[in-house]
Amino acid sequence: MQLIKLIALTLATAVSDVAAYKILGNNVNCRSGPGTQHGVVRSYNKGHDVQLTCQTHGENIFGLTLWDKTTNNCFVSDYYVETGTPNMVVKECNSDSGGGGSSSSYQGRISRSEIISRGRYWTSRHVPYSQQRTYPDAQGRRYRTDCSGFVSMALHASAPGYNTVSLTSIARSISSSDLKPGDFVGTLGAGTGGDAGHVVLFLSWVGGSRSRYDALECNGSQGCVQSRFSVGWGVGGRTAKPYRYTRVID
Repeated sequence: MQLIKLIALTLATAVSDVAAYKILGNNVNCRSGPGTQHGVVRSYNKGHDVQLTCQTHGENIFGLTLWDKTTNNCFVSDYYVETGTPNMVVKECNSDSGGGGSSSSYQGRISRSEIISRGRYWTSRHVPYSQQRTYPDAQGRRYRTDCSGFVSMALHASAPGYNTVSLTSIARSISSSDLKPGDFVGTLGAGTGGDAGHVVLFLSWVGGSRSRYDALECNGSQGCVQSRFSVGWGVGGRTAKPYRYTRVID
């Protein structure tokens, strides 16, 4: 009996050791979701051992989109965790943990954090752009993989997606100063069909001037990616304007 207990204890210790990884930076923030738009839950010092419960894709940090959920119930960029590989070392987080899943209902009300999480589900996979083809969200519902199909998917709106002409029917115009994560900016409305329009999902302002911002998008040359835009960009003589989904939860 003592031998069995000793073996069990040894195995448990081995599993625990394997699941613990060192933090590589000083004052590394662990956040409530997989991106810097989420609040800081706590910070880790360099050399601190963290145990991981799951991993998911999120904001790109120095070329890595992988984020690690620790036993402190928060997320830290895998860039700062010494796992020894850019790939997952534990299971992928489920929908409740920020892995692109859904706590909203199809075409229902949705939080800003979920909109961003759903958007990152495609950008982390670099889904190719197409105005005809579709790709599934985390629940398997297929959306068109162009700019407006991508935004429709992130909003958990009607599939296979609104186009740049009709997307305004589920949104209202806002001012640039009111932009929040999960709003969208685009050249939308009548006359913007096909290549005449474009739309992106707002993430956050760059610096304090509010003249540039980071956004998620699907474009014809790069597919679904995170990009940076200047206020006032446009397509075909039209200036991009900001909008807010009518079913977003503030």
